[in-house]
Amino acid sequence: MSPAARVAKDAIGAGQLAGGSWGNELAGDLATATAEFFQLVAERSIIGRMAGLRRMPLLTKAISVIGGSTAHWVGQGKAKPITAMVFGDTFLPSRKVIALTVITRDLLESADPAAEGVLKTDLLRAVVDALDSAFVNPANAGIADVMPASITNGLTPSADLEALVSDFAGDLSAAVFVMNPATAVSLSSADRPNIGARGGELFGVPVVTSRNVAEGDITLADPTGIALGEGTAAVRITTEATIEMKDSAPTQDATTGTGTVLVNLWQANAAGIVAERAVNWQVARPGSVAYIAAGSG
Repeated sequence: MSPAARVAKDAIGAGQLAGGSWGNELAGDLATATAEFFQLVAERSIIGRMAGLRRMPLLTKAISVIGGSTAHWVGQGKAKPITAMVFGDTFLPSRKVIALTVITRDLLESADPAAEGVLKTDLLRAVVDALDSAFVNPANAGIADVMPASITNGLTPSADLEALVSDFAGDLSAAVFVMNPATAVSLSSADRPNIGARGGELFGVPVVTSRNVAEGDITLADPTGIALGEGTAAVRITTEATIEMKDSAPTQDATTGTGTVLVNLWQANAAGIVAERAVNWQVARPGSVAYIAAGSG
């Protein structure tokens, strides 16, 4: 039985948050299950597959170079030119993406291995969809204190693929294309045999595909100019919480303490499973991202 399944079944036995007071073995299983789950998130999400992102701690100010120095050749006995470096501060507040679902205890306690697969697949899809859409959707201007803006928000789209590459101000040798799998397929040809639904290369630049990118949109990003902060990650299971059963705009929070459509999980013979990850990003160096909007060129 996998760690995720053992945590789920043991948690049901006492109806508390898994890992709260379970002893060393179960606590180890919970940590393993969480690590396995978010490893899968990394393998499938854009930020997990985009190599070279500038990783930094959340809630920590870091110095970034906005304008770099320039080296020169100097003749014997000649004065050495100097250039000024331009510095900026990068600070990533903690933002949280969560996937919360409610299922029956019968499903959670099921001996059928397929049950675990159904739960994990659904939560995995939800977290990856939320991350990918927020990261590259040009319409995402962010929500104050809730969600970061996308790396493409506020940019003027390039006219076509040729202009995207020629106008790109980032380091093309470190860059990555991001697009929908269908867009990648449409670009495949005899002249471009190395690109397809699962990515590949375009002009020698790695391609990352995601179904959460609008078909026709193409983003070109230099990961070394994008700051990414990742904090705590957790998978929790409970059978005793009271949950507001609304899939959008729930009204219960720490401020009001009230809500509608409240359901007690124990009374309903149900269980709540939540996967949450603290994460944030920011374009730290101007010019590191450019994109084509659907319908351009």
